[in-house]
Parts: sequence; C-alpha cells; structure tokens
Amino acid sequence: MSLFLRLSSLTLITITLSACQLLSTTSSSLQQPLRLQGTLTQLNDQWFLQPCDAQERYTLIASAELNEELNSLTSEAPNGLFADLSGELDPRLGHFTAVERYRLQIEGHDCGDTDFARLLLRASGNEPFWSILQTPKGLILNQAGEPALALPYIEEQLPDGSSQISTQANNQNLQLWITPKQCIDSMSGTVHHLSARLQLNQQTFQGCAAFGALRN
Repeated sequence: MSLFLRLSSLTLITITLSACQLLSTTSSSLQQPLRLQGTLTQLNDQWFLQPCDAQERYTLIASAELNEELNSLTSEAPNGLFADLSGELDPRLGHFTAVERYRLQIEGHDCGDTDFARLLLRASGNEPFWSILQTPKGLILNQAGEPALALPYIEEQLPDGSSQISTQANNQNLQLWITPKQCIDSMSGTVHHLSARLQLNQQTFQGCAAFGALRN
C-alpha cells in the first residue's frame, strides 16, 4: 500500500471516530429530564426522595429556591411531602438533582392519583371549588354541586410562555389562561408551577395548575 493510501485511510478513520464522538456527546446532551413522583422526607437538614412504588430513596439535590419552598412546608408535614419533580437521576451516587418542580403538597393528589397518566394539565381553584382536567380528547369541567361536563377545546400557545384554552360548546363560554408562575393553593397549601385564571360565563376565578403525565 502506498504512503498516500495509508495516510488517506488514517484520515478517514480519524474523521469517523470524531463523528462518533460528536454523535455520542450530542445524544447525551439531548437526554430529557426524568420525571419522578414520590415522598420527600427530611433528616438532618437533608431531603430524601422515595419514588412511588420504589424501595430505593435518593438524596435530593435542590436549588436554594426549592429548599426554601420545602422548608416552608416542613412544620405542616412532619411525616413528609408528596413531590412531583423532574431532573437527573444518578443511581450510582444515589442522587436526584431536581431541575423542575411541578408540585409540592401536604394533601391531595399523590401516588394513587388515577387521573394523572391521562392528563395534559390539571387546573383548580377554591371558593367556589372548580377544576378542569385537560386530556388529548377534551376538557372535563367540575364545579361544586354540578355534574362533570365534557367539552371539546382549542389551545393556543402565547409568546410569553403562557397558554389559553377555550371552548364555547354546550352553551359554555370558557377561557382558561395558564401562566408559568409559582402558585400556592389557598386551602391545601400545595405549591404548583403554574397559575390559572378561569373565565366561565362572565365569571372569573383564580387557581393553580400543573402538567399531567402527558406533558413535561
């Protein structure tokens, strides 16, 4: 084999290896955060997450903001909190680094929530109670003293990161605005990652919201 051919082969191998390394790095950097739900408990100023239906528990690596939220709820939940988080899991070190906080709650929807797997979004408010479950097939509107009502809808994503869900079916004039902003439920104290404003037939209600399993 001539010197030229040998150099060409080495160059081709180097380019191929570099491309493989680039692909590997790119694929790794595009990995999506893992969403975990479970119980958070505190021991010696450190929080631990035990995911639903799991025996293992992981040391929670949290931002200063998340730690502040957790500490504000500690006195009301001596036996732990339910947490809905996304982040990066390192089983080797036993760490879960939280990237996004969807919900922190003392009571309410937890590991036994049968609706969660089919939801894009759940929004709710108090005084009077109302809730909206958003699924790919439609909305389910719940109001105190009224039967649940299924409605088709349209959704618009707005430039500021908020969204608007609306429908005029079944004689209902409904508009729901969802904003990426911390919201604390006025009755349960649950911390949500979204705030909600519902306009229903000329009445306006405030509330909180969180993504379901079908949307991260």
